[in-house]
Amino acid sequence: MSKRTLYAIFIAKFLFSISLIAWTITMTLGAGVGKDDDNTFMSYYHDVDDNFNQIMADNDKFSKKYDFEIKINDFLLNELSYNDIFLSQRVISERKERKNILHIGTNKISIKVKDKITHEEIKNIDTQIVFTMPSTHEHNQELNITSSGLDKELILTKKSYWNIMGKLKIGNEIGSFYIKTNAI
Repeated sequence: MSKRTLYAIFIAKFLFSISLIAWTITMTLGAGVGKDDDNTFMSYYHDVDDNFNQIMADNDKFSKKYDFEIKINDFLLNELSYNDIFLSQRVISERKERKNILHIGTNKISIKVKDKITHEEIKNIDTQIVFTMPSTHEHNQELNITSSGLDKELILTKKSYWNIMGKLKIGNEIGSFYIKTNAI
């Protein structure tokens, strides 16, 4: 091969590589990567990393003091669960529990909290629940429930994987939960 042919091949490969790099950057920026901050436990991930042990200690204190039931359609959550935070979204398609909790259209959510000692229902609660897609916060929906036994409705229009995270607050006690599921 002549020098001219070798130089032409080298320059063509170089320009092709540069165009692939530019295409990758353009596609990444168009996909919105990095525009949404993760809000696990309704806080920035830096705060969760720094305070994870405190969040778990708060969950233990809350669980020792209160019994609660969060009902989302037919699914019943009665523990402050956060184990889903360690799972990838793809696990949902293979799992048997916590799958298909949400539905396209109307979803019914209710919360009941009882004191473990007196077994009386706690009426005055401050609950925030966020329903969010892991890929974007564009479709986030937040529910605030201030009374135990009160039913709320949530309307979802997008079939996708969803994260459900919430905080239950009674006085100074705070309990947090995190669930990965999907909507069908």
